[in-house]
Amino acid sequence: MQTAAKNSLLSYIEILDKKFETVWFHEVMAKKMEEALRKSVTGEKGRYIITIPPRHGKTQMSAIYFPSWALGKYPELQFILSTYGAELSEKSGMKTRDVIASEGYQALFPGIELRPDQKAKAKWQTNKGGAYTAVGIGGAVTGMGANIILIDDPHKDRAEAESALMRENVWEYYKDTLYSRLEGSGVIILIMQRWHTDDLVGRVLEFSKMQKEAGEHYDEWEVINFPAIANEDEPYRKKGQPLWPSKFGLDVLANIKSQGLYKWASQYQQDPIMAENQEFKESMFQYFTEADLVNKRFRYTTTVDPAGYEGNDPDENVVLTVAKEIDGDNWYVVEIDHGVFDPGKTIDAVFKHHDKYGSEVYVESVAYQKTLKWHIEERQKKEHNYFYIRELKSRSAKEERIRGLIPLFNRGVLHFRNIHKDLELQLLQFPRSKKDDQMDALAMQLDAVHTTIGSRAKQTRSSFKGYFGKKR
Repeated sequence: MQTAAKNSLLSYIEILDKKFETVWFHEVMAKKMEEALRKSVTGEKGRYIITIPPRHGKTQMSAIYFPSWALGKYPELQFILSTYGAELSEKSGMKTRDVIASEGYQALFPGIELRPDQKAKAKWQTNKGGAYTAVGIGGAVTGMGANIILIDDPHKDRAEAESALMRENVWEYYKDTLYSRLEGSGVIILIMQRWHTDDLVGRVLEFSKMQKEAGEHYDEWEVINFPAIANEDEPYRKKGQPLWPSKFGLDVLANIKSQGLYKWASQYQQDPIMAENQEFKESMFQYFTEADLVNKRFRYTTTVDPAGYEGNDPDENVVLTVAKEIDGDNWYVVEIDHGVFDPGKTIDAVFKHHDKYGSEVYVESVAYQKTLKWHIEERQKKEHNYFYIRELKSRSAKEERIRGLIPLFNRGVLHFRNIHKDLELQLLQFPRSKKDDQMDALAMQLDAVHTTIGSRAKQTRSSFKGYFGKKR
């Protein structure tokens, strides 16, 4: 067991900390840190970025257990740890020092001790020449060198991360102070939750890209990203599964997501939203309840945005219904079905929306969507359940069509249910959203308004059919 602990960071942690629950992503992190250590002792350059949600054990692994384990194996190593503040850095330095002084550590690495004259909380040395210095951003490291630099959460909170001045301070400290402390090529491990597109992760990646394009020397960063919920199938989990189910199950994560999409996108999904350049802002969103629909007359329209291709990360199929006031200006997004459906499930959703709301159904007039329209019409014949499927001819490119929603938001007439967080997130990240299917289906409603659909009387009769007398 001792041999395993000396050769494996995760085994080492499991021996010293019985309360530390290790799951697959801790194993991935541990392997990368072991790789970083090998590069350090062989004189190779190593640059690692690990992005991970809060309270997932990153500080314990990276700032406390990893350096103490590495110093047991290679007692001459020099570490510098930097965090957003001196107090946090000092706390990590103290905990690492206490691990080395513990009986469990001494049993694994006998003879590795702290020098009596160099054992302050934030700055100490071993009796073999190794050292650990912990500083906050902006702290002095003059005269110190490092084989490995650990940067753990360089941004304190959202307020600091959204301050251009504070982001610049972090960058300048990294570039001019920390980086200059590396011995030779050295190793840098930057581990953090994302806050902003221009946080330290964003800045170092952009800087390296610029240097590479200019033909200059640059750092090649390996990025290990752990979103709280998988955006696609991964080696250890499927799309939609949580990172740490026993502590942060889907119900817990759904509650976190409901408390703010900025926090969710950046800190938990590692995909920050650049607030200052947003076209759609959270303050624009209006919500409704069932009470808001009582005693109002509506025209219901359903837009269908089927996925047009298959692949490793296919588009979603979306069937979205909006209730538009007949005697007012308000739009209410009453129902959304979305997912990577097969054509049959998409058609099922279309029939469900029409039967529930008596809605007019619109499908975009392109090749794949026309095929879907044909299949819907064939099912209508089979079930003797007839309704018009209207083809939409888009009047503009997709991005411009989506931007056409902005006046509705600005007027405060477009309303969501408070469960439509995926749609909101797509709008907040527009135009750099990885997914745009739901907001495109919503924007198709604008084209539906301008499509010739027959007499007003027929519209009104169809609109009323699915609402009155049905449960909502």
